[in-house]
Amino acid sequence: MSGSPSDAVRVLCFGALRERLGTEIVVREKVTTVLDLWSLVTHDHPDFRAPQGRVRPARNSAYCDWQTPVEPGDEVAFMPPVAGGSVDDEAGPRLRAALVTDPIDVNRLVAELRGDGDGAIAAFVGVVRDTSEGRPVQGLDYETYPPMADRELLRIAADVAERHGLSGMALVHRVGSLQVGEVSVAVVAAAPHRQAALLACSEAVEALKRDLPMWKREHHPDGTRWVGAGDLDSAPLPDGSGAPAGSGDPRGEAAADAAPLGHDPMPAPDPQHLSHLDASGSFLMVDVSDRPPTLRAALAEAVVRFSDPATLAVLRHGSPKGDVLAAARLAGIMGAKHTPELIPLCHPLPLTHLDVQMTVEESLPGVHIVSSARCSGSTGVEMEALTAATVAGLTVIDMLKSADPWMTIESVRLLSKSGGRSGSLHRP
Repeated sequence: MSGSPSDAVRVLCFGALRERLGTEIVVREKVTTVLDLWSLVTHDHPDFRAPQGRVRPARNSAYCDWQTPVEPGDEVAFMPPVAGGSVDDEAGPRLRAALVTDPIDVNRLVAELRGDGDGAIAAFVGVVRDTSEGRPVQGLDYETYPPMADRELLRIAADVAERHGLSGMALVHRVGSLQVGEVSVAVVAAAPHRQAALLACSEAVEALKRDLPMWKREHHPDGTRWVGAGDLDSAPLPDGSGAPAGSGDPRGEAAADAAPLGHDPMPAPDPQHLSHLDASGSFLMVDVSDRPPTLRAALAEAVVRFSDPATLAVLRHGSPKGDVLAAARLAGIMGAKHTPELIPLCHPLPLTHLDVQMTVEESLPGVHIVSSARCSGSTGVEMEALTAATVAGLTVIDMLKSADPWMTIESVRLLSKSGGRSGSLHRP
């Protein structure tokens, strides 16, 4: 085939997509957008259907949307859901971000990161386990997109360190083949105080699961499977064209998007296990009179995704209504205080801390919101943290809707909670 590399678009595929479409494809035909390129690449695979919202594209090592323009000489990557090196020694927090093939020495990471001014070192260590969804696991393969992964690791470390006032942060992830019991990822946060270190660790783990282009393949006695890949043959196309003819799912696209690939829909909960229903099924406000007060904390997040990257410029230069992020942060804090008035069976709580942090992320494009709440009480503050993130997101939309009426709020979810009988819990 004639022509130079600058005349073509280089397409890279990863994880389960690589096994179906190939590792690298050179496209010389004229395409206008990333979606056009996807349609061309999959044209000769009539049995292949890409999952709507679950194939994530990137152009020139940065996440993009399906309508992003494509030019000759571009490198476009198509990536399945991420499975959940460089060092920055400039002034500011000590940052270590690396992809490694050798075993991770967590003790060495802690020793390298710790400073004399640090009163707390928090670490999360991910380890390869021997079972997954009831099936024995013999080992794992981690595959990544190195140029982009290096950049995302350092970005996440820098963002989290700045947001929580850390003195240092390390994010190290193994790639290649791992055996049961080996460390796959280590997250270490150093800070003057424990709360900042603990919250930073939790937030960084969630960011890695969401944004790091890393895919995991499990080895079982009866074969292998890519985690999160599911049935790539039967999901709808990324342009939202829906399920194949004859699928007969009366729930429609929204229900298909809601369930992770490869998993059955969540079964209906047993009413007897719902604390807000009594034996007859009537609403009930839980009696917490006999519970001793303990320190309660919760961390939540939300994402406001812009439909047009140009909205970033409006955000930077100022909305006609004023400072978007400042207004959204204040609205989130105020909204959390009114949680019992919005959610009818929530208890009024003596909140001692509320915070909302907003980060503009060009890769979305949009705004990433992280909220935290604390109190000393007899019940948790999860709903307050979730309300803060949601109201902040709604305020961003209100402030910018004249520029971008099709913004969406995504991934409103609890990241961690602590206190009470359940102790400390973190989103896996």
